[in-house]
Amino acid sequence: MWNDKGNALPETLLTLVITLTIFGTLLPALQMMKGILSDKKMAMYAAETAYQAAQRVEQGEQLQGSRTIESVIYQWYFMNNEVCVFYENLKGQQQKCIRP
Repeated sequence: MWNDKGNALPETLLTLVITLTIFGTLLPALQMMKGILSDKKMAMYAAETAYQAAQRVEQGEQLQGSRTIESVIYQWYFMNNEVCVFYENLKGQQQKCIRP
């Protein structure tokens, strides 16, 4: 159904509804992916902190410490022959431990 000026109102509305439906279904998936990537990034920072802490423990410099990255505090401790890093994300308190 075309009129003299181009598309008719029903075609325009149908296109708009289809576009909004597609974007409406993709937004929750995008938010979920964003949360998962944020959690993985924090876990990577915790692993990096644990590695650096293990180096300090082996050199005899420190047995505990903390580091702040992107407003998140990563606290680490050497206990029971492990370096454990504690941090908080949206899921709550998290921990990552490694043996130096």
